[in-house]
Amino acid sequence: MPSSRPNTIPIVIHLVRQLKPQSILDVGVGFGKWGHLFREYTDILEAEHNPTRYQRENWRVRIDGIEGHADYLTPMHHMLYNQIYVGDAAVVMESLDRYDLIFLGDIIEHFEKTAGQKLLRDALARANKAVIVTTPKYETAQEALCGNELERHRSLWSESDFLEFPNTAVRTVDDATLIAVLSRPGTPRLELTSPRQPSPQSLLSLSQAKEAIEKLLPRNQSFVLVDEEHLRSSLPHTRARPFLENAGQYWGPPPDDATAIGELERLRGEGAGYIVFIWTTFWWLKHYAQFAGHLRAKYRPVREDQLLVVFDLH
Repeated sequence: MPSSRPNTIPIVIHLVRQLKPQSILDVGVGFGKWGHLFREYTDILEAEHNPTRYQRENWRVRIDGIEGHADYLTPMHHMLYNQIYVGDAAVVMESLDRYDLIFLGDIIEHFEKTAGQKLLRDALARANKAVIVTTPKYETAQEALCGNELERHRSLWSESDFLEFPNTAVRTVDDATLIAVLSRPGTPRLELTSPRQPSPQSLLSLSQAKEAIEKLLPRNQSFVLVDEEHLRSSLPHTRARPFLENAGQYWGPPPDDATAIGELERLRGEGAGYIVFIWTTFWWLKHYAQFAGHLRAKYRPVREDQLLVVFDLH
């Protein structure tokens, strides 16, 4: 089918929001569902902060696709995707550049096992951050559909097939579908879950933290905010810098202390006057012990309580 199972949507989108990719390759675009969702939760979501991002000419995330059956493609596809390559995914993949994220949604089972393993290796070699794969856990005996011989299922994959690749996590969804994330070295640990809704107490604490930041820092103050994107979008401050940051976008937790220290000093050199941790990120100050020691040795804490830890970087 040019469609795929919907039960993996919450987890895949949660992974995309954690990875913050600036480029995505969708292998086997079919009807284009994932192109819609990837565009919505990258460029369109950022329109909350920058309304111009809603317009196609201002989209910043490159979303390309590969499709083996040209009859599936419509004008809708060409609006959502930057580029769609028509042909055998295994062949096309060899000619493509690198992407932050490569997504194979219900596609790997259409290849013989050996060819599928090679496709995974090629995808991982071209992924800056991760490869995400979804596939049926049980045999479906699917034959050619929609006038497309490529729809035939030719292999069945197990958790152990994916765990042969390093830095891989696998989860079963609804006892029927496998989702595997093959991460590149240095990619922060990812949650293979649906996004959790905050509790009433968490919502109250977020509101109190927002109020405290508004009282402490002027709206035009440039500062580093360590919040894992829980609070920044609701602040009136236009110069709150995410941490880690890449081209103004949140880039996930640092892989190590040296990266954290280096990025802090870079942002300080660009004018950031404070670094603010909200309570959900206090774990950073224990996990990144050298980074925390650097902060306490060089900079004065101006607030340290159950909601916020704030250092003056001047």
